[in-house]
Amino acid sequence: MRKVGIFLAILILALSVSAVFGQETATTYPQPSEYGPAILNWGPNVKYGGTFTFLNTAPYSYSLNPFFPSTGLPSYGFIYEPLMYMSPNGDTTYFLATSYKWINNTTLEMTIRKNVKWTDGVPFTAKDVAFTFNYIKEHPSIDTNAVWAPINHLKSVEATNDEVIFSFSKPSYASLPIIASQQIVPEHIWSKIEDPSKDTNLNPVGTGPFIFQSFNQANQVAVYVKNPNYWMKGRPYIDKFVAKGTYGGNQATLLELLKGDGDVAQMYIPGVESAYLSKNPNNKLWWPVMGNNYLITNDAKYPFSIPEFRKALSLAMNRQFIVMSDYGKYLQDYENPTMIPLPQISWMDPTLTPLASSLVTYDPQKAQQLLASIGFKKNKDGLLMDPQGNVLPPYTIKVVSGWTDWITGAQILCDEFKDIGLRVTVDQESFGAFYSDLQNGTFDMTVVGYYATTPNPYQMYFSALSSYQTAPIGKPAIGNFCRYTNPLIDDALNVFNSNPDPRIQKQAIWTIERIVLDDMPIIPFLPGPFWYEYQTRTLEGFPNAEYPYTYVLASSESIIALNVHLK
Repeated sequence: MRKVGIFLAILILALSVSAVFGQETATTYPQPSEYGPAILNWGPNVKYGGTFTFLNTAPYSYSLNPFFPSTGLPSYGFIYEPLMYMSPNGDTTYFLATSYKWINNTTLEMTIRKNVKWTDGVPFTAKDVAFTFNYIKEHPSIDTNAVWAPINHLKSVEATNDEVIFSFSKPSYASLPIIASQQIVPEHIWSKIEDPSKDTNLNPVGTGPFIFQSFNQANQVAVYVKNPNYWMKGRPYIDKFVAKGTYGGNQATLLELLKGDGDVAQMYIPGVESAYLSKNPNNKLWWPVMGNNYLITNDAKYPFSIPEFRKALSLAMNRQFIVMSDYGKYLQDYENPTMIPLPQISWMDPTLTPLASSLVTYDPQKAQQLLASIGFKKNKDGLLMDPQGNVLPPYTIKVVSGWTDWITGAQILCDEFKDIGLRVTVDQESFGAFYSDLQNGTFDMTVVGYYATTPNPYQMYFSALSSYQTAPIGKPAIGNFCRYTNPLIDDALNVFNSNPDPRIQKQAIWTIERIVLDDMPIIPFLPGPFWYEYQTRTLEGFPNAEYPYTYVLASSESIIALNVHLK
């Protein structure tokens, strides 16, 4: 998306030159708006009206509590807005804030947008922003973004005129995306709510582009209508946003989409060509690869605790075959053992590219040679033995029941691991049991996805590999489920978080990349897409490979609702 910024600079220069010489210059739409790259200007002839219907693959609960956006009806961005949207590729689009700057190493200043009103007519001010953050501090149970977690060093939040000042006890540059994404609530409403963790907030008052109208729980249909006084002039183009839940999962959602009862769904569709794309020329998809699903080995458990053993597993994996078996030609094959996601490839140390490629090249013979170098050899029956001559026991790969791409891929892995003498089976579990095993370390191997959700790789590395996120086997880990720890990674994360200089931040990330390649704590398995299917029978303006103005995150659907319009 930085290319878009360069394009804008060239366009502005061209317009200036044409004005000097009295020439008329045609404008090509769409192009980024004044708010930032995520809000596109679709031109003066854009059509207004219509309804945008989102199909959820699970039922909704009747709650609009903005502090628990994943457990109820959509509220993020539709009703309650963040300060900024910071894209995984580093772009910023401004919502309730119009700018920010670091005054010093421990002080962040944000300028708050003027002339915004809550949907009940009360003016929105910087005091609402300061109230929201201090309210979260007062009620830790609603701090789902971990804004006030000790690792972020936030000390105080104060409003002064049109600015909000965030003060930190230590430098914490990596906390900016967390602060930027926090939904802001009105002080005059929420100051009267004693326990926000239990409030379902059925009459929400926000600053967003839509007003909640109704929810039919039996039919799982929520209706939102256009906010006529929305501060972003001319938006939204559509009159209504409808969210429809389903009790039937992916298959029921697909049927709804095929019938034309919805515009968008977010799900994996096996055999997508025959099952979806071929049914109607208006059926489209965009599956941007935003990271990887990793084979997580239990690094606190022998023999997975040995880096060379993990590297041998990587060499025994035929990823291209697995990707084609799972997704066909519609998903880009992307494996990067440094963990750098595709949208953040500019953070990759170019000198590490050859080594990274060699670690994900399918070569079972080299895998056996690597195992032999650390004393692991096959017996006459073709079973792998440890250096003491003991045959390794059977192992399992735990996956979530019903997650067909993971299951298919894991079953292929079991066959491929036979070539190096390992006996492996797939163990399908309910999500609850799977996640409990993940947290407590009661697994041999499993699958976990890590994706680009912030403007840099810091949060991903912190979640996946920080020692602050893990725990011994038998105790629940917050993240770092592989249970690999390295003080050099912790140090590099601290350097990144303590320095605003992009060069120093990049050096810190490069340090982590080198360590990850040396030790391979987790193993790239499948590309990690954000699933996005949409139909263009009535609406257009959806994000796609040509116009990737936003990526399909849980927080992005409201941005899409500000861009889509009638054909």
